[in-house]
Amino acid sequence: MLLMELIIDFDKIKDPGKKEWLLHTLKLMGIGFQATEKPQTPAQYNEDLEAGDAEIEHGNFITAQDLKIEARKW
Repeated sequence: MLLMELIIDFDKIKDPGKKEWLLHTLKLMGIGFQATEKPQTPAQYNEDLEAGDAEIEHGNFITAQDLKIEARKW
């Protein structure tokens, strides 16, 4: 059996949705992986909070009720 190592720098994936999709896909395909992430700096944390607040202010969010409906589809 050929063993191959795949290295993915999760810190370079800025979109949390894409990171989550990748992790779920690897698990579904039975591909083993080890994930280590560098801790965020306070400045990065604050940037993420500000970006999240801006998205909410622009209406880019999902309600808990809509999330439950979407989760039932899985």
